[in-house]
Amino acid sequence: PWNYSVVLTYVFGIINFLGYVTIVGFLGVTEIPIITRQVDEKVRNDLQTIREYRDPGAFNAWGVTLMFNIFFILMHKANYPHLDATGLYLFLVLGINLPWTVYCCRQYVVVPNTPHTRRFAIVYDLAVGRPFFRNHVLLMMWSVQGFLNSSYFTLMLLDIINNSDMLADIIRSIVRPLPALGMIFYTFIITVIIFATFGLENFEEHFVYDEYFGDEEAVGCHNVVSCSWLIFYKGVPAGDLGEVMDSVDRTSPSFLWRLLFDLCFFIWVGVLLFNIITGLMLDTFAELREEAGTRDDILTNQCFVCGLTRASYDDVGILSPSFDQHKEEDHDLWNYVYFLSYLRSKDSTEYSGVESYVDDMLNKQDLGWVPSRTSFAIQNSKVSILDEDDIEGHIGEMIDEAVGSLTKSIGAIASRLENLESKMDA
Repeated sequence: PWNYSVVLTYVFGIINFLGYVTIVGFLGVTEIPIITRQVDEKVRNDLQTIREYRDPGAFNAWGVTLMFNIFFILMHKANYPHLDATGLYLFLVLGINLPWTVYCCRQYVVVPNTPHTRRFAIVYDLAVGRPFFRNHVLLMMWSVQGFLNSSYFTLMLLDIINNSDMLADIIRSIVRPLPALGMIFYTFIITVIIFATFGLENFEEHFVYDEYFGDEEAVGCHNVVSCSWLIFYKGVPAGDLGEVMDSVDRTSPSFLWRLLFDLCFFIWVGVLLFNIITGLMLDTFAELREEAGTRDDILTNQCFVCGLTRASYDDVGILSPSFDQHKEEDHDLWNYVYFLSYLRSKDSTEYSGVESYVDDMLNKQDLGWVPSRTSFAIQNSKVSILDEDDIEGHIGEMIDEAVGSLTKSIGAIASRLENLESKMDA
């Protein structure tokens, strides 16, 4: 019976792989031209405004990371000469330093003005700036790897992240504060090294790998590197040192020092650092939800084409068409998209007068041909809607006019009173 299971696994794996190939091919055809055009437009604009096309300062942090990896590998090799840690070293070089190097290279290329830098910028921006495309490329690669190791097929379940806005926001709540989280992780590293050093100096006999503290053959640690690994392995996830250090009798001379040592680690790691991480992710998630709510409100209550809001449109008093009809029919976004696509596919020698005018405005990057806070129905009703930025100034002008008119009226009344008083005196 297991033969049928293998056959079904390969059949569904092939279907899954072909599906990802189709999706990646479609996204590649649609996304690559967009990224290419954006990079080329940025180059054209930056060549006129930016003098420095490269930023050597982008490699400052890269040098620190590289030196840290090198010194760590040398220290680990010196402390564990007989241990084969090739996988760890490859992870540090390829898993950490290589992606960081690629990021720094992209920051170094401010203006991709050469063919090589242009291709590099397009590939980088496509991989980083288009997560939907990047995720499907990774899923396609994992599906291929699944034919060699079936465990990789379980990674296909992560495809739900591409289809769930909430899960995507959760991932973004981790990615957006990534620089801050990186600094927190660095703080974890130096915290572990500090506590391993002082712990080894004062409480070397208290460190144990064995969870049975009463066992006389319990294995401890006797150098900073091994004690650091022990604290990372058990102490940091638990948030206290009770998992890595033997308990101390209250009558022991080192009891108060151990109490202070353990309490400092618990407050700094178990309370502060973990709560900082939680706070960063929760604040980012709340910010993303607020941005999504604001975006939905704008898309619902504002015309994408002309910028009219629902409140401004309703104040005009036009009953037909309604604001929803205005937004979805009169100023349908896709009608403008189809029109631009039509202009690009049409021979310029066959343009009509209006089409030539729009094409000329597009070449000048002028959006004056797009209606702004008006529509055919508004023009027929012979009303105008002020820009919201001008409402305050318009109200000020109305107040000034009213004050001026009131001043004239008061002056006229005063002159009449004077004439009346003069006639009464006569």
